[in-house]
Amino acid sequence: MKTVFHVSTSDAANRSISKVENLLADETVEINTVAVLFDAGDAISTLERDSDVADDIRKLIDWNVEYKVCSNAIRNPAVNESNLIAGVETVSSGIGELTRLQSRGYAYIRL
Repeated sequence: MKTVFHVSTSDAANRSISKVENLLADETVEINTVAVLFDAGDAISTLERDSDVADDIRKLIDWNVEYKVCSNAIRNPAVNESNLIAGVETVSSGIGELTRLQSRGYAYIRL
């Protein structure tokens, strides 16, 4: 099973960590791929190298969780892409990426 979490607020950004961990720990669900897509400026700061939860996100990236950020949202507010945690992928648009992932069978979870 493949799942994408859609994160569009800073509150959801922090909650997404425990939600992803809970999903990965659930032995009743066979998970192949987890992606977390950020598409709002205030949430993106969570993905910066010096954020309060950066170590938690790095751990999830090490567990092969894909973190993606919308290139449009990264411009508003101006977030320096070079400050993002290593392994975070910038995608052309958040909605486009969600559409692609859902067309590939990803379950959609909005936080």
